[in-house]
Amino acid sequence: MKLILLDIDGTIVDSQWNMLPYTKQVLSRIHDKGILLGIASGRPCDDIAFHIKKWDLPFEFDVYVGLNGCEIKNDRTEQYSLSHELSCADLKRSIELMNANFDCIPFLYRGSEIHALEVDEVIGSSARKSGKTPKKVTLEEMCASPCVKVMFRTKNKEEVQKMEQYLAHTQTPGLNWFKTQDTLMEVSQPGVSKAIALPVLCDQLHIKKEEIMACGDTTNDNEMLKEAGIGICLANGTDDTKALADQITRLDNDHDGLAHHFAEHYPQFFE
Repeated sequence: MKLILLDIDGTIVDSQWNMLPYTKQVLSRIHDKGILLGIASGRPCDDIAFHIKKWDLPFEFDVYVGLNGCEIKNDRTEQYSLSHELSCADLKRSIELMNANFDCIPFLYRGSEIHALEVDEVIGSSARKSGKTPKKVTLEEMCASPCVKVMFRTKNKEEVQKMEQYLAHTQTPGLNWFKTQDTLMEVSQPGVSKAIALPVLCDQLHIKKEEIMACGDTTNDNEMLKEAGIGICLANGTDDTKALADQITRLDNDHDGLAHHFAEHYPQFFE
C-alpha cells in the first residue's frame, strides 16, 4: 500500500473522540515506514486540522479529504481543490423540503462559522468542538452563496429513519441524501462521495487506486471502500458498510480495532 485513507468518527477515534495510545503508536510506526496517511471525512479540512492538534501526534498527515470528497488538501504536493458545490437554489430547495416535513435544524459550514436556522445546545456544542462560532441566520442568509452540503440535525434517530423512508420514495432531482450519524442527515450534489477524491489523489501522487487502502465505519464511507484497493470496515460499523468491505476488524473503535487489525494482518507495515 502507498496510501491509507482514514475516516475519523467511529474509525480512528473512540466514542469520546479521543485517539487511543495504541492507535497513535501504530499509525506513527506505519508513517515512519514511508506509507502515506490521509484523513477522509465529511468535515471540512480546517475542522479536521483543528481536531488533529488535540491528538498530539508525532507525525503530520500527508493528505486531507474533507466534505465527503469535495475538498482535497494535499500537503505532499501543496495542492488544494474544492468542487461540487450546491447552488443557492438547491440549498434553499433542500432546506425547505426538510423543514416542511421533519423536526430538524438545518446548518452548514461557512469558513470559521457554523450557520444554522436555530442554534440549540447540540449545534452550539458541535461548533465549539470544531473551533467554529455558531451563528443563527435566516433562510435567505443561509442560501446566499453556494456550499458543498447542508446538514440536518434531529433530536432522535427515529426522525432520521423517517427521513430515510420519505426520501426513498420522493424524487429530489439534483440532490443526493445520505445519513452520516444516527441523528444527522446530509445533502449534496449527486455523485458526491469520498471516492471522488481517489482519482485526484492518484494523479497528484502518481499512484494507482489499487495501492490505496480505505478505512471507515458507515454509509458515507461506502464508495471510498469500494473504489480503494482494500476497504476495511470497523467492527462497530453499519451493516451496509460491512457488507461491501473487503475486511472487518475483530475489535471496535473503542478498543483500538483498526490498530490491532493492522498489527494482526499487515506485519509488512512494520518491517
